[in-house]
Amino acid sequence: MLDLSELFHPDTFLNALRQETARLMSCSMDSLKFVASWRGQITEAKLQVKVGGLQLEGCSFDGNRLSESHHDSPSVSAVPACYMAWIPQSAVGSYSPDECISLPVYSSAERLCVVTNVQLPCAGDHDTWIQSGAALFLKQQ
Repeated sequence: MLDLSELFHPDTFLNALRQETARLMSCSMDSLKFVASWRGQITEAKLQVKVGGLQLEGCSFDGNRLSESHHDSPSVSAVPACYMAWIPQSAVGSYSPDECISLPVYSSAERLCVVTNVQLPCAGDHDTWIQSGAALFLKQQ
């Protein structure tokens, strides 16, 4: 399992993963889309990486769906490990668009630099998660 926070440039690593995937699939990098799955390995992926060490602020996530934070919940919680990969644009991702929301993954809790965006399964209205300020960031070393 890879902890992206241990890398100096996690965005560069994810782009290298995209380049290598495109090479293996003999396609252009622009024809690939980035996906994440908490349901297990991504079947459409030629290359994938299991990623851990992500932190979530603004809500909670148990690996199945987002849930609202309670008044006694910690402001930041650990997210279960997931698989990340680049797959063809035409391939079906791990989640349908209506059952997930795209959240940014920041390099730190200060939210200054976006590393990537990931789809997290959620229940209910997307506005709820936007208003809660939900975002992921890399674990601080």
